[in-house]
Amino acid sequence: MLAKSLRKGDTIGIIAPSNKITQDNKYLLDNAIKKFESLWLKVVYSKNCFNFDKYNVSGGEPQERADDLNEMFLNPQIKAIYCAQGWDTVNQILSLIDYELIKKNPKILLWMSDIDVLHLAINKKTGLIVFHGSDPKSGRDLDLDFEYTWTSFQDRMMHRSKEIPASSERKCVRKGIAEGKIIWCNLSSILKLAGTPYFPDFQNSILFLEGYSENTKKAIAKLQQLKEIGVFDKIKWIVIGYVLGFQDKDWIKENNIESNYEDIVLDITKDYNFPILKTNDFGHKCPNCYLPIWAKIKLDAQEKEITIIEDFLI
Repeated sequence: MLAKSLRKGDTIGIIAPSNKITQDNKYLLDNAIKKFESLWLKVVYSKNCFNFDKYNVSGGEPQERADDLNEMFLNPQIKAIYCAQGWDTVNQILSLIDYELIKKNPKILLWMSDIDVLHLAINKKTGLIVFHGSDPKSGRDLDLDFEYTWTSFQDRMMHRSKEIPASSERKCVRKGIAEGKIIWCNLSSILKLAGTPYFPDFQNSILFLEGYSENTKKAIAKLQQLKEIGVFDKIKWIVIGYVLGFQDKDWIKENNIESNYEDIVLDITKDYNFPILKTNDFGHKCPNCYLPIWAKIKLDAQEKEITIIEDFLI
């Protein structure tokens, strides 16, 4: 199921289905709104966007957050829904979402990290292609401030470009060519859904992986869990994005990281022969290419090429 691409005059709705938005970082969202307005797009905040839950950690109580999501899908003026940020608690709203409403009103849904839980659940229940992308923020030399990210947003969301150019040098970890559907991205988010009705079907898919506060022990444990629950028996390829804990020099020093994330992936999947490609084209605190979940792509690890090969918006 495909949403419509963004056009001049369209409205983006911002919601906070996971972590709360504090006043000290709201200015980053307001800065991003100015960037969207430069493209002749309108932006509105949801009714409960700046609420806090009783624990003072989430953007409102679960029902308030679910109501905002449902109302954005119901509102005919809203053409895209952009989640303000992630963190940990979006899984509280999964059973409160009106999936039949979403089926009748397909729209662009954007963000990453904990929001991948929401993405995967909605895709599983409705078939809607949704999008992994940057924070809707600007003003800290990250997020939409990256030229690659800002250009990718326009190319993907407005012009439906199927090209995924490299933001920096890519690395072939294991050779091969494959086609399949994209499943991404944040490993912690994928594992939150294990054992639930929202866990995705990985058959013939291409697994895109990225991470935030990863270290060697966490990486080994999480990747081993994927292996034990049979994910690696089903996929056709792994694409590794930017893994902050293994690539940011401060995180590397703090956690005494001595290996590359891709080497751990290669070791844990040594019983398989699917291709592995390392990129820096998606993830936390890096450029982002806006990936459409469950769209079909073609990859060539040796040539380091990634191309979307079917429509993901109309």
